[in-house]
Amino acid sequence: MAHKISVTGRPTSSIQDYGKYLTFDMEEKGSPNAPKGIPFRSKAITYTVVLSLKQFNKLNINREEFSQRRFLVQGEPCLDIPFEQCTGEIGVICMQIQEIEDKGKENKETPKKGSRAQKSEENKQQEEPKKEEVKKQIFVPEGTRNWMSLEDIKVPESFLQFTPGIAKQKIVEESIEKNGTVDKPIIIDPETHELVDSYSRYYVAKQRNLDRVPVHY
Repeated sequence: MAHKISVTGRPTSSIQDYGKYLTFDMEEKGSPNAPKGIPFRSKAITYTVVLSLKQFNKLNINREEFSQRRFLVQGEPCLDIPFEQCTGEIGVICMQIQEIEDKGKENKETPKKGSRAQKSEENKQQEEPKKEEVKKQIFVPEGTRNWMSLEDIKVPESFLQFTPGIAKQKIVEESIEKNGTVDKPIIIDPETHELVDSYSRYYVAKQRNLDRVPVHY
């Protein structure tokens, strides 16, 4: 009997296009508590999902919106995916993929009735300016000298020959999720704008399509 695996959630990386097939990463956090008697606890695992172009087209979702949707992927684990394409810990050959509704978001958008609804709407209007103020407060990592577009940073060929380790990527991804940017400035040459160090942060920022990043000289 073939091995089966199911992964649910949002993509944690951008789509990588390899012609007839695509890849993207998904993460399962695991259960916080193991059954009584088992001294181990499951941890988060990153899966690299491989799906055909035909499967993706059937979803009728453009690539920009893809990472904002939730999916159920059913497939089989695979150990033969090339290392440079499998950025996750386990590769998954997609047999079936379908979008699933975000129930939490749906409940938030459910309209209320009567005076309570009016009161809720008034509170919401008062809270919106506060949310805008929070968005404007940008996290600035210690040592930041400037902010620069990723397109303006020149990456030497020697860096492009390898993929950063999963552990390093994870640290940067968590910072982006929490603060909206990388955890530390990216080191560049101030005159040539060439990358000197921090390729892991540049790599993840590129995967997450960040407009600009903090830099240090």
